[in-house]
Amino acid sequence: MEKNKTGKYLKYAIGEIILVVIGILIALQINNFNNNKQQRNKEQGYLLSLQTEFKTNLKKINICLNENEKRINAAEDMLSLFDNNIRDTISDRAISELIHLVFGGEATYKPSKGVLTDIISSGNLNLIQNKQLRQHLASFESELDFLKLQETSTHSSKDEMQKLFNKNGSVRKVLIDKGLVFENKSISDTTNNKKIFSLVEFENILLDYYLTIKAANGERFFKGIKEHIEQILVELDSEIKK
Repeated sequence: MEKNKTGKYLKYAIGEIILVVIGILIALQINNFNNNKQQRNKEQGYLLSLQTEFKTNLKKINICLNENEKRINAAEDMLSLFDNNIRDTISDRAISELIHLVFGGEATYKPSKGVLTDIISSGNLNLIQNKQLRQHLASFESELDFLKLQETSTHSSKDEMQKLFNKNGSVRKVLIDKGLVFENKSISDTTNNKKIFSLVEFENILLDYYLTIKAANGERFFKGIKEHIEQILVELDSEIKK
């Protein structure tokens, strides 16, 4: 009888243990399911925020490409003025317009990076399941660092050109031709900025600047970044629709 009772108790104990183990496994599975669901919800939130951010960045890079293209065309027209036959057919006002276009802005791209920076700095990039998308997001910053080197070179050439123009030309004349009215007269009011196009040094610096900004719109810089952004947006859209 004692043996039968012991056998029954042992079976009961084993059954209880099995039930406890099954309960624990079910609880773990439910917990993992809930954790995965939370992570996927968080991932979707990140994906939607990134989509908004990179759509903004696409607009910014398109504006940058268009503005830089205008500057490239203006620089090409300015380079043609070193030909006496062409320069003599251009009015002072048209020359001032070209000078203003070339000197009046910077080839600079400043993307929005708040969401991406937050995801990377918080260590949550791994929440994004798409490996290729993770890689494209992680490498976006390095592309921008490379672009900064190009921008530094562009600004350096432009600064040199500006200094030479300030020494040999008239900024006031450009502003007057653009419609700005000064109260007082100046010795530079009658200055002809055509003479700047007789300086070989100015042509050399302008040519260097032109080649730099033209390269900026190429595959390695603005155009390459635009393609990178477009690829990220395609991948984001694909992941959001899942």
